[in-house]
Amino acid sequence: MKLEKSVFRYIEHELYNYKYTLQTIEDLRENIIDSVPLRETVPSAGFISDPTARKATKLVTNTALARMTRTVAAIEKALNRLNQDHRAVFELKYCQALPWKRVCDEMPVSERTYFRLRRELVYMVAMELGLAESWQE
Repeated sequence: MKLEKSVFRYIEHELYNYKYTLQTIEDLRENIIDSVPLRETVPSAGFISDPTARKATKLVTNTALARMTRTVAAIEKALNRLNQDHRAVFELKYCQALPWKRVCDEMPVSERTYFRLRRELVYMVAMELGLAESWQE
């Protein structure tokens, strides 16, 4: 159950930025949906306009939006699969950005339990993103 250091850091970065990513997804979707449709000219027909189809295509093909949506879904799926202690670590450490000693005091759990919960949380998200194998050590 050991992740490469770079993968661990990447997952932690995504966990710290979870709420920001949610907001960015919402803003990006709104920008695409609310954008003014462009008029495109077709040589023989004058102009055509299907703004709904163009916006739907942009929503589906936007790579940044797809990556962020996949990451958020992986985090949410991992949190749903893990227990309440893991969700508490996520909320205290990654959402509220409390130092680990304060998280231990707030939960209350031992340092060893805190680090185990954190490692399992990061590992589960990595599994959901396809960056880690199963739980075997």
